[in-house]
Amino acid sequence: MERELIGRNLAAQDDNGDDIQTIKEVEVLLKPENLDIVRARRMAKTKQLTGYEITVKLVMSKLESRLRYRLLEAFKAGKTMFLDRITGSLEDMITGNVERVLITGIHIHGDIDIWVAKIDDNNGIDITLEGTATDFEFVEQFPDYMA
Repeated sequence: MERELIGRNLAAQDDNGDDIQTIKEVEVLLKPENLDIVRARRMAKTKQLTGYEITVKLVMSKLESRLRYRLLEAFKAGKTMFLDRITGSLEDMITGNVERVLITGIHIHGDIDIWVAKIDDNNGIDITLEGTATDFEFVEQFPDYMA
């Protein structure tokens, strides 16, 4: 049985537990930082993990501006643009299996649009929030799929 998960079946909740209704794209990546090491006896190269970064990117429709307004209000008050958590889930529509991930400690430090209007564009206007997180946890996992 050949099947692929399709990203359209996703959902996300903000740190208040409210659904982000118009979410279009979510990308959370673990980016390890490594140091090249040369082993003296064999002269073999290897890598040593020295740290990591968890990058977060959320793309949603401009209709979901309440989250953006909240972050910009924090910025104007001299506070860090911060979300305690975001919960994301992806559902396999055929089996009903769900993968749910809790992302915590999200610092938004990418560019945030204040006002964008595109007269000659028929596409909707999106908001992109980018930053880094401190941790992640799989709350639910997909089972092992058998071929």
